[in-house]
Amino acid sequence: MTEGKVIYQLGFLKITQEGLVKGLLISFRLFILILATSLLTLATSPISLTDGIERLLSVFKFVGMPAHEIAMMMTIALRFIPTLLEETEKIMKAQISRGADFESGNIFNRAKNLIPILIPLFVNAFRRADELAIAMEAKCYRGGEGRTHYRELKIKKADILTFAFTVIVTVMVSVMF
Repeated sequence: MTEGKVIYQLGFLKITQEGLVKGLLISFRLFILILATSLLTLATSPISLTDGIERLLSVFKFVGMPAHEIAMMMTIALRFIPTLLEETEKIMKAQISRGADFESGNIFNRAKNLIPILIPLFVNAFRRADELAIAMEAKCYRGGEGRTHYRELKIKKADILTFAFTVIVTVMVSVMF
């Protein structure tokens, strides 16, 4: 519960100015996270993405953590975000064409109206995950065992500058908000 100036109250539910600002900031951060991961996965091949994440996580090999497997899981999860968003949009359009209404009613009715979207979304996500597992098994994927790299990753000046710029912008945005 955020204390502050109450803008609107409906029973036990209070909407405060500070709570509204915090909610908007969290929504903005989530939007930026989704946008950044979508851009990253659309602009980078899965192999390059896995290699980069694996290299970042390679320091954890010394404590027995499987860096390659974790990198592969993260890459697959990142690659699924745009796909899930696209499928959500398709399912919503299909439900709207059948007469579903996601805009009217109170927040509880809207949440209840999302159930017809979630069920096919989960079914499709599990189907895609199963197809991916079968494809990886068919290609005899065995993790990082004996894997060679076509191109070794090396940190360049542009990488350092981009990283520094990203850190500076992140710190500035964090301080401002």
